[in-house]
Amino acid sequence: MTARQTAAGRVSRWLLMTLVAVCASSSELAAQTALERVRARGTLRIGMDATYPPFGMAEGGVFSGFDVDLARAVARELRVEPVFINASFDGVFPALQNGTFDVVVSAVTITPERAATLLFSDPYIDAGQAIAVRGDSTIDGIEALAGRTVGVQINTTAQFAMEQRPGVTIAKYNTIDLALLDLQHGRIDAVASDGPVLRYMTMRSFAGLRTVGREYTEERFGIVLARGSDDLRRAINAALWRVQESGEYAKLHATWFGEASVARSQGTEAPRAFDAGLVGRTWHLFLRGVGITALMALSSLVLGLPLGLVLALARVQPRRVLASPAAVYVEVMRGTPLLVQILFIYFVLPSVGVNLPAYTSGILALTLNAGAYISEIIRAGIVSIDAGQMEAARALGMDYWQAMRRVILPQTFRRVVPPLTNESIALLKDSSLVSVIGLTELARTGQELASRHAAPLTIWPLVAVIYLILTLPLTRVAEYLEQRWKPITRS
Repeated sequence: MTARQTAAGRVSRWLLMTLVAVCASSSELAAQTALERVRARGTLRIGMDATYPPFGMAEGGVFSGFDVDLARAVARELRVEPVFINASFDGVFPALQNGTFDVVVSAVTITPERAATLLFSDPYIDAGQAIAVRGDSTIDGIEALAGRTVGVQINTTAQFAMEQRPGVTIAKYNTIDLALLDLQHGRIDAVASDGPVLRYMTMRSFAGLRTVGREYTEERFGIVLARGSDDLRRAINAALWRVQESGEYAKLHATWFGEASVARSQGTEAPRAFDAGLVGRTWHLFLRGVGITALMALSSLVLGLPLGLVLALARVQPRRVLASPAAVYVEVMRGTPLLVQILFIYFVLPSVGVNLPAYTSGILALTLNAGAYISEIIRAGIVSIDAGQMEAARALGMDYWQAMRRVILPQTFRRVVPPLTNESIALLKDSSLVSVIGLTELARTGQELASRHAAPLTIWPLVAVIYLILTLPLTRVAEYLEQRWKPITRS
């Protein structure tokens, strides 16, 4: 046996041993229960839509609220560290089921429909639905809502309850503060949501609004777990019992819903149309959001340009074996919403073993989507070049790809600068959709601050101005390049 064969044998044995070790490690990990995985990791990953005061709020990555304090107490009883992950409410349950979270603590009502696919802890608070109206409204309860328009937060039990009421027109909002703002402006007649939330927000920041009638449902909130997490649920139930027995639960409840909370709310100043002081206190959070937005847009553009170029070249060359798959890809990506693509990559791919982090998923979705649109821009530029240009290049002895690289593409890129700039601006704004998977970019930062401070009139105009500031340099660069590469024409 030669030395080379001996070395090859050692490498083969090493690879085989590594493969066996990896498989054994994966099997051992799969065999662990949910509680064992949490304790082995030393952290409890908690999913939450932190735009729902007083249960969950976030500012600059710092979480607060009744649910937050209770989750911290439960994690302490489990002897692990809590790790909060902020995500849109319509995305928390898919993320829980694909393993991104261990639990969801986000004012989730226990319902038979949810209990059919998820596990719930014992209830930790009673919070029925209530109605908020303007101060001059004649609506005095749920019975007076027939023929009215009622605002609800999307995918909540308030929406489900209103759908059962005859004659009620439903207006859906991503966050409850936007519904209350529309109510304040007179666009809708009432807002339905959890009673504690409405009372907290109307007392704190929405002057002229009030809650009316009694709570018309009996709802209980629970901590949500994925199916198969029975041992973790038992441990959480035991932790909740110890928190209640120690008196800590009563203190938390008094802090967020008792007289002290009411006094704090009544002591706050009336909200102003534009609060410059709030901008001064939160500008660093906006800068962080701008950084994430700009980085995601730039990364997706840098990766999407070569992808778009390859797709465009595949579509314009004569061989169908390359043109057809490229055409199918472009039609699929342009024919489906970017939001659906983001949700598919982040929530669906883990079911087939592809589990990507949120940031990677966001960039991948933006890149794949932008590549399809960029390919059509470049393809249009290529076909706009006179066919005689290719024929002349071929007559000079160039092959197809040499002519494309040296003659056609240089002229193409000069022509497609304006539409590529438009695509870059659209990509920058579309990056706001990644907030659905928990990335706190500029739009999500605005959403968190608007909900926490109940100041949409301050936050959202500022977010719009920041987006405008980000896009203006792109248009100036495009104008410069357009003038510099302007074709020479006869006067």
